[in-house]
Amino acid sequence: MARRRWENSGEEKVTVKGRLIIEDGFALAKLLYTMRLFRDSVEMAYRLLKKEGLSLNETVRRVTRFISNAHYAYSAAKRAAAYLNQERLDLKKPQLYSIGRGCEKGNRNIRLASVDRVLIKIPHANGRHEWLEARVKFPSRYIPLVEEAIRLAENGSPYSASVVLSKGKYYLHLHIPLELYANHTAKVKVSDKARLTAGFDINPDRICMVIVDADGNIRDVKTKHFPEVTLAGFSKSKARDLRLKALSELIDYACHHNVKYFVFEKIRKISRRKMKTRSASRKVSRFAYAELLEHAKVMVEKRGGVFVQVSPAYTSVDAIPLSRKLGLDIHAASAYLLAIRRLKSISDY
Repeated sequence: MARRRWENSGEEKVTVKGRLIIEDGFALAKLLYTMRLFRDSVEMAYRLLKKEGLSLNETVRRVTRFISNAHYAYSAAKRAAAYLNQERLDLKKPQLYSIGRGCEKGNRNIRLASVDRVLIKIPHANGRHEWLEARVKFPSRYIPLVEEAIRLAENGSPYSASVVLSKGKYYLHLHIPLELYANHTAKVKVSDKARLTAGFDINPDRICMVIVDADGNIRDVKTKHFPEVTLAGFSKSKARDLRLKALSELIDYACHHNVKYFVFEKIRKISRRKMKTRSASRKVSRFAYAELLEHAKVMVEKRGGVFVQVSPAYTSVDAIPLSRKLGLDIHAASAYLLAIRRLKSISDY
């Protein structure tokens, strides 16, 4: 019988975080040593892949000699591959990561035994590896999701997992498919009859949404303002929460109004050299557009919508005359143009 392959690394993942609780000091020392060993394995794999130009298989073979576990070695090599675009790699914190394996109850080295217990494999040079059992505490809202991941793992569905050390505390990060996360966390769902398109224009101090039908007619316009987030001294975490809340409310509103397609700009690099004022520079520096876009994708897909990205080229320029014609502000006009570009991409509108 054919064995299941490794987890698909190209699949969209969502990370669910749980607090790792290990009361035995000796067991904790073993885990920390393994995490340091894995960190060094990632740096070794990076050097072999980038500096010496070895293949992935040969890299895994050599790293296995160092960490004494082939699966940890493969996971280290895959993680090192993500850093190959960097000129050098110097990892500061200990870490541990294990790619999912369907034929090993979801994961070979970091395995959930239940929603509150996890088994972590500690490798030994003599091959007699041992399991370290620890308690893990996930937020209550994620318990059904973790239970489902465990159930699917019994049927051969893999999940990746990692152990992270942050501010003296240990955490278990469970990396699960976006589709599974969406099915368990969505409160508002896109209707089966939904056909409308919504364009979103995201700015540091506001998010504009314009809903259009298949003919390009405007059905609704909504804008969420949060100007306080750009003030000097305003908390970055609070600004992030305000933006996410506004984005979530707009997406929910769109779901209730038969929107199926949610259109956003493709990520673009914002050059600070173009910013002429100190306040404008502050707005850009405090605005993590890429992060907000990732959250938007998760929000849309977990509600059953279609996440679409289009080029934002010239939308700001075209929005100026269009805003006068339609009686909208420039940002709303930009959102409208994004929605129209989605329609043009599927027809000769």
